[in-house]
Amino acid sequence: MRKSVVIFLFVLITGCSAGPKEVLIDGFEREIDKYTVDFGAAEGSKVVVSAALDKKTEGAQSLRIEYNLLPSGYMWVARGYGLDVAGAGDWDVLPENIEWKKYKGFSISMFGKATGGVIALDIKDSGGELWRFFLEDDFQGWKSIVCPFLSFAPRSDWQPDDADINDKLDFPIKSFQFEPRVFGEQEYYFDEVKLLKDING
Repeated sequence: MRKSVVIFLFVLITGCSAGPKEVLIDGFEREIDKYTVDFGAAEGSKVVVSAALDKKTEGAQSLRIEYNLLPSGYMWVARGYGLDVAGAGDWDVLPENIEWKKYKGFSISMFGKATGGVIALDIKDSGGELWRFFLEDDFQGWKSIVCPFLSFAPRSDWQPDDADINDKLDFPIKSFQFEPRVFGEQEYYFDEVKLLKDING
Protein backbone atom coordinates (compact mmCIF):
# COMPACT_ATOMS: atom_id res chain seq x y z
CA MET A 1 0.00 0.00 0.00
CA ARG A 2 1.37 3.41 -0.93
CA LYS A 3 2.51 5.66 1.92
CA SER A 4 0.09 8.45 0.98
CA VAL A 5 -2.86 6.04 1.16
CA VAL A 6 -1.76 4.81 4.59
CA ILE A 7 -1.54 8.40 5.87
CA PHE A 8 -4.99 9.21 4.47
CA LEU A 9 -6.55 6.19 6.16
CA PHE A 10 -4.88 7.06 9.47
CA VAL A 11 -6.24 10.61 9.36
CA LEU A 12 -9.69 9.36 8.36
CA ILE A 13 -9.86 6.77 11.15
CA THR A 14 -8.54 9.02 13.91
CA GLY A 15 -10.81 11.85 12.78
CA CYS A 16 -13.86 9.62 12.96
CA SER A 17 -12.90 8.20 16.35
CA ALA A 18 -12.59 11.72 17.76
CA GLY A 19 -16.31 12.22 17.25
CA PRO A 20 -18.18 15.21 15.82
CA LYS A 21 -16.94 18.77 16.32
CA GLU A 22 -20.39 19.79 17.51
CA VAL A 23 -23.46 18.04 18.89
CA LEU A 24 -26.98 19.42 18.63
CA ILE A 25 -28.50 19.23 22.11
CA ASP A 26 -31.85 20.87 21.44
CA GLY A 27 -33.25 22.27 18.20
CA PHE A 28 -36.74 22.96 19.66
CA GLU A 29 -38.27 21.10 16.74
CA ARG A 30 -40.93 19.18 18.62
CA GLU A 31 -43.92 20.39 20.66
CA ILE A 32 -43.30 23.54 22.70
CA ASP A 33 -45.86 23.98 25.48
CA LYS A 34 -46.38 23.58 29.23
CA TYR A 35 -45.87 19.82 28.90
CA THR A 36 -42.44 20.05 27.25
CA VAL A 37 -40.95 23.18 28.84
CA ASP A 38 -40.52 23.86 32.56
CA PHE A 39 -41.29 27.56 33.02
CA GLY A 40 -42.76 29.99 35.51
CA ALA A 41 -42.48 33.42 37.09
CA ALA A 42 -42.71 35.21 40.42
CA GLU A 43 -46.06 36.73 41.42
CA GLY A 44 -46.81 39.78 39.29
CA SER A 45 -44.51 38.76 36.45
CA LYS A 46 -45.67 36.57 33.56
CA VAL A 47 -44.00 34.32 30.99
CA VAL A 48 -45.40 32.33 28.04
CA VAL A 49 -43.53 29.93 25.75
CA SER A 50 -44.45 28.81 22.24
CA ALA A 51 -43.01 27.61 18.95
CA ALA A 52 -42.08 30.40 16.52
CA LEU A 53 -42.53 29.41 12.90
CA ASP A 54 -41.62 32.83 11.51
CA LYS A 55 -38.21 33.21 13.17
CA LYS A 56 -35.69 30.36 13.18
CA THR A 57 -32.13 29.56 12.14
CA GLU A 58 -32.63 25.93 11.09
CA GLY A 59 -35.53 23.52 10.91
CA ALA A 60 -39.17 24.52 11.14
CA GLN A 61 -39.30 26.56 14.35
CA SER A 62 -37.54 28.11 17.32
CA LEU A 63 -38.40 28.72 20.98
CA ARG A 64 -40.32 31.97 21.61
CA ILE A 65 -40.34 33.47 25.11
CA GLU A 66 -42.87 36.27 25.70
CA TYR A 67 -42.96 37.88 29.10
CA ASN A 68 -43.64 40.82 31.37
CA LEU A 69 -40.98 41.06 34.08
CA LEU A 70 -41.27 43.34 37.10
CA PRO A 71 -38.05 44.83 38.57
CA SER A 72 -38.62 42.76 41.72
CA GLY A 73 -39.56 39.61 39.83
CA TYR A 74 -37.87 36.62 38.28
CA MET A 75 -38.70 33.85 35.82
CA TRP A 76 -37.24 30.77 34.22
CA VAL A 77 -37.65 28.71 31.04
CA ALA A 78 -35.95 25.31 31.25
CA ARG A 79 -35.38 22.22 29.13
CA GLY A 80 -33.70 19.02 30.21
CA TYR A 81 -33.88 16.22 32.74
CA GLY A 82 -34.76 16.05 36.43
CA LEU A 83 -37.12 19.04 36.17
CA ASP A 84 -40.66 19.33 37.54
CA VAL A 85 -42.04 18.99 34.00
CA ALA A 86 -41.04 15.48 32.93
CA GLY A 87 -41.71 16.21 29.25
CA ALA A 88 -38.98 18.87 29.27
CA GLY A 89 -36.50 15.99 29.06
CA ASP A 90 -36.67 15.93 25.27
CA TRP A 91 -33.17 16.77 24.03
CA ASP A 92 -31.99 15.49 20.68
CA VAL A 93 -29.43 13.32 22.53
CA LEU A 94 -29.50 11.93 26.07
CA PRO A 95 -26.99 13.50 28.51
CA GLU A 96 -25.50 10.10 29.41
CA ASN A 97 -24.74 9.40 25.74
CA ILE A 98 -22.48 12.45 25.38
CA GLU A 99 -18.72 12.37 25.96
CA TRP A 100 -18.84 15.69 27.79
CA LYS A 101 -15.14 16.02 28.52
CA LYS A 102 -14.41 16.21 24.81
CA TYR A 103 -16.36 19.47 24.54
CA LYS A 104 -15.39 22.99 25.62
CA GLY A 105 -18.78 24.70 25.83
CA PHE A 106 -22.14 25.50 24.28
CA SER A 107 -23.32 27.67 21.45
CA ILE A 108 -26.84 29.10 21.44
CA SER A 109 -28.62 30.92 18.64
CA MET A 110 -30.41 33.98 20.00
CA PHE A 111 -32.48 36.65 18.27
CA GLY A 112 -31.30 39.91 19.82
CA LYS A 113 -33.15 43.19 20.24
CA ALA A 114 -30.21 45.40 21.30
CA THR A 115 -31.83 46.35 24.61
CA GLY A 116 -28.46 46.51 26.34
CA GLY A 117 -29.67 44.04 28.96
CA VAL A 118 -28.69 40.48 29.75
CA ILE A 119 -30.33 37.08 29.86
CA ALA A 120 -28.96 34.58 32.34
CA LEU A 121 -28.22 31.11 31.02
CA ASP A 122 -28.10 28.51 33.79
CA ILE A 123 -26.97 24.92 33.45
CA LYS A 124 -27.51 22.25 36.11
CA ASP A 125 -24.74 19.71 36.58
CA SER A 126 -25.05 16.07 37.63
CA GLY A 127 -25.00 17.07 41.31
CA GLY A 128 -27.82 19.57 40.89
CA GLU A 129 -25.54 22.62 41.23
CA LEU A 130 -26.54 25.60 39.06
CA TRP A 131 -23.92 27.41 36.98
CA ARG A 132 -24.53 30.77 35.29
CA PHE A 133 -23.42 32.55 32.12
CA PHE A 134 -24.80 35.86 30.84
CA LEU A 135 -26.04 36.37 27.28
CA GLU A 136 -25.69 40.03 26.34
CA ASP A 137 -28.47 41.55 24.26
CA ASP A 138 -26.25 44.01 22.40
CA PHE A 139 -27.11 43.03 18.80
CA GLN A 140 -30.03 42.89 16.37
CA GLY A 141 -31.26 39.68 14.74
CA TRP A 142 -29.84 36.18 14.97
CA LYS A 143 -26.44 35.50 16.49
CA SER A 144 -24.72 32.30 17.58
CA ILE A 145 -23.32 32.97 21.06
CA VAL A 146 -20.44 30.82 22.33
CA CYS A 147 -20.66 29.93 26.04
CA PRO A 148 -17.40 28.30 27.24
CA PHE A 149 -17.70 25.99 30.23
CA LEU A 150 -14.82 27.88 31.87
CA SER A 151 -16.90 31.09 31.76
CA PHE A 152 -19.76 29.63 33.82
CA ALA A 153 -19.75 30.37 37.56
CA PRO A 154 -21.77 28.75 40.36
CA ARG A 155 -24.86 30.77 41.24
CA SER A 156 -24.24 32.61 44.50
CA ASP A 157 -27.79 33.94 44.97
CA TRP A 158 -29.63 30.61 45.03
CA GLN A 159 -29.04 26.87 44.74
CA PRO A 160 -31.49 23.94 45.05
CA ASP A 161 -31.73 22.53 48.58
CA ASP A 162 -30.58 19.09 47.41
CA ALA A 163 -27.68 20.33 45.26
CA ASP A 164 -24.16 18.99 45.78
CA ILE A 165 -22.44 22.38 46.00
CA ASN A 166 -18.75 21.64 45.40
CA ASP A 167 -17.77 24.48 43.03
CA LYS A 168 -16.94 21.87 40.39
CA LEU A 169 -18.83 21.51 37.12
CA ASP A 170 -19.79 17.84 37.28
CA PHE A 171 -20.78 16.12 34.04
CA PRO A 172 -23.18 15.21 32.60
CA ILE A 173 -25.09 18.47 32.37
CA LYS A 174 -28.76 17.69 33.03
CA SER A 175 -30.64 20.83 32.00
CA PHE A 176 -30.38 24.42 30.86
CA GLN A 177 -32.63 27.39 31.52
CA PHE A 178 -33.05 30.98 30.41
CA GLU A 179 -33.78 33.70 32.97
CA PRO A 180 -34.49 37.05 31.26
CA ARG A 181 -33.27 40.09 33.20
CA VAL A 182 -34.59 42.71 30.77
CA PHE A 183 -37.58 44.28 32.56
CA GLY A 184 -40.96 45.12 31.08
CA GLU A 185 -42.75 43.45 28.18
CA GLN A 186 -40.33 41.66 25.89
CA GLU A 187 -40.01 38.66 23.64
CA TYR A 188 -36.94 36.62 22.74
CA TYR A 189 -36.24 33.74 20.41
CA PHE A 190 -33.74 30.90 20.86
CA ASP A 191 -32.68 28.09 18.56
CA GLU A 192 -30.09 25.34 18.21
CA VAL A 193 -28.33 24.66 21.49
CA LYS A 194 -25.09 22.86 20.60
CA LEU A 195 -22.00 21.46 22.26
CA LEU A 196 -18.69 22.61 20.75
CA LYS A 197 -15.25 21.02 20.72
CA ASP A 198 -13.65 24.19 19.40
CA ILE A 199 -14.88 27.39 21.04
CA ASN A 200 -12.48 29.61 19.09
CA GLY A 201 -13.62 28.73 15.59
